Amino acid sequence: MKNENLLNLMRELGLSELEATIYIWLLENRRSTGYKISGKIGKPVANTYKALKSLQNKGAVIRDETTGTSYFDTIPVEEFLNKIENEFSRKKERIIDEVKQLDVIQEKTGIFELDSIELMYEKAASIIKSAETSLLIDGHPAPMNMLKDCILAKRNADIPILLKNYDELEFEGIKQLHNPNTEMHLGGLQAQWIVVIKDATEALLAFFDHSGEELKHCIWIRDPYISLILFNGSSLEFNLTEVFKEVYGDNENKIDNIKKINLSYEPIFRLFVQAEKNIFGGNKKS
Repeated sequence: MKNENLLNLMRELGLSELEATIYIWLLENRRSTGYKISGKIGKPVANTYKALKSLQNKGAVIRDETTGTSYFDTIPVEEFLNKIENEFSRKKERIIDEVKQLDVIQEKTGIFELDSIELMYEKAASIIKSAETSLLIDGHPAPMNMLKDCILAKRNADIPILLKNYDELEFEGIKQLHNPNTEMHLGGLQAQWIVVIKDATEALLAFFDHSGEELKHCIWIRDPYISLILFNGSSLEFNLTEVFKEVYGDNENKIDNIKKINLSYEPIFRLFVQAEKNIFGGNKKS
């Protein structure tokens, strides 16, 4: 079908197949009667007029009767999409307000699998935006590019942010580590991934195909015990990555430089200790 992709997209917006077919036909042919439309798309007249009425109610189609004959046409597609977006925003706020009034726990502890790449990026962005004490991200080019703006928006949050990259993508104003064997690392892998850990309490791990366009597996971890271990392991890996670069580099005063590197990670490790106390209780005897 010529417009199969557009047809599927319009159906995803909530139009029926007949409504989407009529809408696309009007986009291509403009002003027309319902009778002519039904003949051109090969659908019963009654069904066509019913679908046109529904499209009018949804704000996709307008009706002109100034000549005594009913003619239908589409409004500009941008206006229709803006209408849908604005309606969704209003409904979203109403739903959030209504849910807040329910006596339920929305966020449960557990490990959850995310099957949709769109949902995966939405959850990753949510975790990044809500970070309050720390943010650790280990990511390959495709997912890092997708989340770059969201990450950069946290620059002024006054929390430790550590990034580990596997290409030359730069995040100005954020401490980042480039893998020392970038070409070998990327060339030898059959996949890309991203790991996002916030506040040592919540994490997301996502794996993609080699292109980074297809999501292979993703888990969202809302478990402070598991997240604490992931935070500890990742922060140590970040620390060792910097140490290894210094060890095998050509810089002088390697020992002093390594000491400075380790010293720079003390705030991160203090966060680990605090997160551990939050889990097990802060009244342990020293």
